[in-house]
Amino acid sequence: MGGEMAMSLETRLGRSPLLLTRMAAFVAVGIALGLALAAIPNVELVTAVSFMSGFLLGARAGVVTGGLIEALFAGFHPLGSSLGLVLIAQMAGMALAGLLGGVAARVTGPSRRGIRYAASIVLAGAVATIVFDALTNLAFPVMAGFSRSQTLVTLAAGVPFAAIHLFSNLLIFGVIVRPLIPRLERVWLAS
Repeated sequence: MGGEMAMSLETRLGRSPLLLTRMAAFVAVGIALGLALAAIPNVELVTAVSFMSGFLLGARAGVVTGGLIEALFAGFHPLGSSLGLVLIAQMAGMALAGLLGGVAARVTGPSRRGIRYAASIVLAGAVATIVFDALTNLAFPVMAGFSRSQTLVTLAAGVPFAAIHLFSNLLIFGVIVRPLIPRLERVWLAS
């Protein structure tokens, strides 16, 4: 299965209506799960959905899907929309999660078991989370015109929240994403 499965799925789908339908499904699920956990600070499933879209549909589809999920989720969030550089940073972070999913599908190879597979999934989730937090935590003070010292204070204040985000995504990627990917692959290849 593994990387060959993701590659064959990506090749089979090409630019087909099925690919667009699956991308739209990921967008819808990403937004719905994002809204479902919106009340819990720094615990989210949007990164995981963006990552899985890239893993299952290919890196290019993952980039587009992750960016679109975040554009719609953050751009029209009921608790307040993101604007400007912050929204761009959020979209770039989720596009990266989709890209990392595509890369992880190729790196893990055919096996969906063992330490290599699990470590690749969790490591990719950690990288996506750290980069997302770095981009978004830096975007606000830059957009607001903060001085260097104000920016450093803002970044330092964000560290506890980023730590919660990282820890929760490590759990999500290890406990939910890792076992869910092979199940989705089996279902989708059968269709």
